[in-house]
Amino acid sequence: MSQVDIGSSSSVGTVQAAEQGRDFRYYLLLALKYSHAITFIILLTAATIASPHFLNSTNILNVVRGASMVGVVSIGMTIVILARGIDLSAGSLVGIAAVTAAALASNGSPTAWVVALLATTAFGAINGVLITRLNLQPFIATLAMMIFARGLIYLYSDGGDVAAEGADSLFKQLGSGYVGPVPVPVVIFISVWLLFVYVMKHTKWGRHVYAVGANEEAARVYGIPVNRIKVQVYALSGFLAGLAGLILVSRISVAEPNAGNLFELDAIAATLIGGTSFDGGVGGVAGTILGVLILAIITNLLNLMSVSPFVQMLAMGLIIIVAVVISDLRNRQR
Repeated sequence: MSQVDIGSSSSVGTVQAAEQGRDFRYYLLLALKYSHAITFIILLTAATIASPHFLNSTNILNVVRGASMVGVVSIGMTIVILARGIDLSAGSLVGIAAVTAAALASNGSPTAWVVALLATTAFGAINGVLITRLNLQPFIATLAMMIFARGLIYLYSDGGDVAAEGADSLFKQLGSGYVGPVPVPVVIFISVWLLFVYVMKHTKWGRHVYAVGANEEAARVYGIPVNRIKVQVYALSGFLAGLAGLILVSRISVAEPNAGNLFELDAIAATLIGGTSFDGGVGGVAGTILGVLILAIITNLLNLMSVSPFVQMLAMGLIIIVAVVISDLRNRQR
């Protein structure tokens, strides 16, 4: 009788241990799935404790306005990564748009903006062509474009600033204007984000991007024009980088030769933090806004604590590593 009791208690203990293991894995998966939301809440709480003025509406709008340019680039980066690519040229294309718009400002805002956006969209499309037609790896193709575009900027500017001479009032409104109490850059960022949340979830094109990222060969079998989708994705990334460049130059009416430098790294970090996987086909634009805001809050917190910009660069490198590790853990759990 005692032997049966011992065996029964051992079996019960084994079952309980197995159930506890399943519970742990369940909560771990849940924590990984919503890690960006949990991190955002923790940072928001920390920032509020660090400064009682943080939750002031004016400060919140300033934080989001400062993040809006990286935010717009991040949306394009997210879509590229969903298609299992990467765009290292995004920061340089921000600079191309800024310099182009500044150089053409005297011709009127519409002309300057259209030419700048056409230029960056074309550069983005060239990235796509290099990847699809010449079979270059996205890392190599966009790295080459990053260097080439930045070289064009230095060649034109001779290493100096390009002033937006003769810019009209409309030119400055893009970066410094308001729609009611809300800065125009914030309106642009939120509008672009909402647009592509809808596009990626509810349109045929968005589903095709996910399919290409999840399994390119299967997408071909199902008749999806994989190469065309890739070119379109990189062209879109170039367009959004150009839009961010226009916001940047219009804020100060001067295009610096290093404008947009390292924007691509911030955009990659925001994308990964927001839940999009480097392996493609998993994640989405919806989470990217949290990734952007998390980076903005961290930067704001470090500034409030008077942390050196050089230390902030170290922190950003660590953040990218942590984001990649969490992304990998999410994929393993899936």
